[in-house]
Amino acid sequence: MSIQTSTLSAKGIPAGFGLRLKEERKRLGLSQTELAQIGGVGRLAQSQYESEATAPTTRYLSAIGVAGIDLFYLVSGAKLESGALLPEQQDRVERRAFEWVEMCAESQADGRMSAETRRFLYQIIRSVLVQIELGKLPADFDTNTLMSQQIAHLGRR
Repeated sequence: MSIQTSTLSAKGIPAGFGLRLKEERKRLGLSQTELAQIGGVGRLAQSQYESEATAPTTRYLSAIGVAGIDLFYLVSGAKLESGALLPEQQDRVERRAFEWVEMCAESQADGRMSAETRRFLYQIIRSVLVQIELGKLPADFDTNTLMSQQIAHLGRR
């Protein structure tokens, strides 16, 4: 599997983000109003995210991720495969994801990162680590790719 990073608009939104958001919303059978409520925003904001008029907040992304939206797909445009992990694999993935989020937080100028940003990063990083455990991505996959501008821009809000 090859993961491509998408280009960013002037607003820091990955190209195609809005279309993927709409696709994911429809996959879950949700209206704009319903997904907006899940994300803690109004229907107008939801519409603006889908049209790429504005970039969503980390709080919104984290909330919709919990509801089943594939955040990695939204940000990168790459669909990840699902599969079951053994308990020891699950533990390894979660431990590594938490460690990686902490490293990201410590790398911030003030050493701080909001809970919403931590959760968002955890969801993205965990998705990639699961793919590595399942053998869908190479074991030496460069997870620093995840900190590309597209995630950094979305994660600052």
